[in-house]
This record gives sequence, structure tokens and C-alpha cells, in this order.
Amino acid sequence: MDRNLFIQQSAIVRVLEKKLLNKSVFDRMSESRNLEDALRILGDSVYQSYILKLNRNEDFEEALKSEQEDVYKKAYDLSPDDRIVDILVLKYHYHNIKVFIKENILGEDFRQLYIEYGNFDVEKIKKQFLNEKNSSGEFYEVIKLSKEEYEKTKDPQCIDIIVDEFYFSRLKELVKDIDSDLFYKYIEDLIDFTNINTLLRCQKQERTLGFLNRVLIDGGSIKKNEFFRYLNNKIDEDSMLFKPTRIYRYVKHGIEEYNQTNSLLTFEKEKDNYFINLIKDVKRITYGPEVLFAYLLAKEMEIKNLRIIMISKMNGLDASFIKERLRDSYV
Repeated sequence: MDRNLFIQQSAIVRVLEKKLLNKSVFDRMSESRNLEDALRILGDSVYQSYILKLNRNEDFEEALKSEQEDVYKKAYDLSPDDRIVDILVLKYHYHNIKVFIKENILGEDFRQLYIEYGNFDVEKIKKQFLNEKNSSGEFYEVIKLSKEEYEKTKDPQCIDIIVDEFYFSRLKELVKDIDSDLFYKYIEDLIDFTNINTLLRCQKQERTLGFLNRVLIDGGSIKKNEFFRYLNNKIDEDSMLFKPTRIYRYVKHGIEEYNQTNSLLTFEKEKDNYFINLIKDVKRITYGPEVLFAYLLAKEMEIKNLRIIMISKMNGLDASFIKERLRDSYV
């Protein structure tokens, strides 16, 4: 990929970065008295126009969703190569595929579960699949295979397994085409986090080795066969399974908490913190596809933090509880 294509776009992104929310804003919102006050603080930011349109404070999700949609739309318009944005948007597309398949199988309406960021058109996907002559659509194969496997097994989990395989396969294709160290690290580390999470869930559910082999994703820095010998053994925070990896320090804290509480909440938080700290090195890059990618990932984490704060405020949770759950900020 020609980095020079991103010279002008990177300059624009640097301006957008100045509008990202920092830790002090999150702290003020966490310490605010209630949801209304938290929204008032947020109103002094790029979210203002969306907040003013809310009929009720409890509808804050509409504002967050609108901002995320707008960010991705502008990113596609700005980027000389859609693949940079696709790397982050694809997870929503494949989430929608899962929703569509389950909707189709159960004959129910799950339209409220769709997340239509980017160029994903639910109605178009439905028409493509229902028209068997049109088997060239991007998602036709994954939908077809998932439905066929479900018909054989009647196990809804097989849908998630197959769709996830296609999702990660597509991610790896994108990263290979972009050819950048940051993107290679991102996908490799994402697969490692995902596989460790999967191993812990398989242990908890007392799954077989065959099942574990089926659900693990290829392409991480930890080879699939390394996970097999840990299936029936407790994993400690200094396990050699992940100690040699880049993500060790973050997984260590997550596993330590998991062994005490049987909860993966801290593990998920540490995963997010790892990726935020990974992209902080991009601040030293003058221009390139990494600049736009880092901004988009930072924006996703910003919105995740806002969602944590708003939901917590709506449920009357205190500031210390909220701050413990917030992710690191990019700025």
C-alpha cells in the first residue's frame, strides 16, 4: 500500500484527534450526580448535536450510535482505501450475519439487533440469499454453510463458530493486503486474546478437546496445539501459554482476576487497554494508514467508555465503580 496516499488524510485526522475525549472528561462524567449531569458535560463536545435531539436522557444510546455512524461514514469518505476502515467495521458486519441467520432459522424479527455501520445493507443481504441464483454475494457462502450446519446439528452455537471463522479469515486477508507491522500485530494479538478467552470458556463448560480444536482461530502468535494441553489444567497468571507474547502483561492481570472471581470483565478491559496502548505509538508516525486506523480504534474505545458511564449512571452506581471499568484513553 502506498503510504503517500495518506499524507493529506493523516493531517485531517490529526485535527480530529484533538476532539477526542480525555481522561479528565471521563472522570468528571463519572463523578457527576446523575445521568442528566453526565450528559450535560458530554454536551460540550462533538456529541452536542446528537444529545440535543434526544427525547429522553435514557435514550443516550441513540447519540452514541449516531456519532459512531458519522465517524465511520466520514472515514470511508476520507480514506483512499476502504480496507483500513473495514478492519474495524467487519465485526459489525459479521455480527449482523449472525443475527440474519438466526432470524431466518427461527422465523422471528430481530431488526433491533442489527448494527448497520459502513456499507452493510441488511435488505440487500436478505435478497441475495433468498435468490439462490445470486450466489456471488460477499456473505452468501457463510450464510449457506451456517444454515446447513445448523440443520444437521440443531446447535445454535455452530452458527457463531462458522461466522467467526469467516470473520477472522477475512480480517487476515485485509491485513495481508495492507502490509503494515501495526496491522499484523493487531490481528495476531486479537486472535491470541480471542483464543485465550475461548480456552477459559471451554474449561468452564467442560468441553472436549475436539470442540476446542474446532473453535480456536488460526493465525495468532500462540499456535493452536499449545492450547490443547491446558484444557484440563488451571491457567495461572504467569502461564507459559502466553508469557512469551506481547500481550502477557495485560493477560496476566485479566487471568489473575478471573481466577479469583470467575469473571472475564477484567480480561476484556485489559484487552481493550492493550490495543489502546498499542496504537499510541502511531502518534510518532507523520502519515500513513496507521493514523486513520488508530483514530478509529480510539473513537471506538471512547464510545465504549461513554456507554459504561451512561449505563452506570442510569443504574445509580458510584464513581469508583465506574472508574474501575473504564478503558484507557488515547489522548
